[in-house]
This record gives sequence, structure tokens and C-alpha cells, in this order.
Amino acid sequence: MSEFSQSPRLTAKRASLVLALLASTAVASAATAPSCQATTLNDEEGQAVCTLPASAGVREVQFIARFLGSHDDSEVSLRLVQLNDLPFECRADSKTQSRFEDGEVALDCGFTVPPTLSEHRLSVKISLHHLQFDQAELLVK
Repeated sequence: MSEFSQSPRLTAKRASLVLALLASTAVASAATAPSCQATTLNDEEGQAVCTLPASAGVREVQFIARFLGSHDDSEVSLRLVQLNDLPFECRADSKTQSRFEDGEVALDCGFTVPPTLSEHRLSVKISLHHLQFDQAELLVK
């Protein structure tokens, strides 16, 4: 066979290998991305539990909780925020409570995470009145 007749097969094989490598990289990235589980415990309380993968560097992180159906007698607050089972304070510019807002409401808690070899566990207890806990997420800056 000539060099030109093998070229399409080799090109297809190389393309397959590149696609497999890209797919495995995407799966590995998804496995190390922060994740959160939002749970409504009862009519007045919710909880979010998030995992943040290990990192060699300092990271700025923002926890966001989203709520639906807020109206003139709705109240919501981040009651207890813990990182690895230890209470901590959100940054001063965080929005940790809302009262009497209409529509969709979002609360947030910004914080700095030090380098670590193991993943972090963020737990947030939420007090709520007359609105629905929709979702929680972690953003890494």
C-alpha cells in the first residue's frame, strides 16, 4: 500500500484518539467540579450541602441559594454556615438575608478557601418563611 492510501485510516485513528482524550478530560473535570444538594427539610427550614474539591491554591468561593415565590410576608436567611463542620462568617459584602422581596430571591455567602489536599464540605442551614427553596450552587473564582 502506498503512503497516501494509509493516510485516511491513520487520520481517522488519530482523530478517534484525540476525541477519546478530550472526552476523558471532560469527565475528569466534571468529577472535580463543585456540587451542591439542596433540600427542604420542612416549611420553615432548608439545608444545602456542597462539596468543593481539593486544590493546591487559595480560592475565592461564593455560595448562592435561590428561592422562588417570595412576596410581601416572605423571609429567608442563611442561619448557620459551616465549612468542614466548623462555623464561619461570610464576607461582609454577602447577602445573607431577605425580607419582604417579591419574586425570585437569591442569597449568597462569599468566603476564601485555603489550599488543602482533601475536599471541603460546606453545610448551610436556611430559615425560610413563605417561599420555596429552589437550588444551591458554588462558584469558584
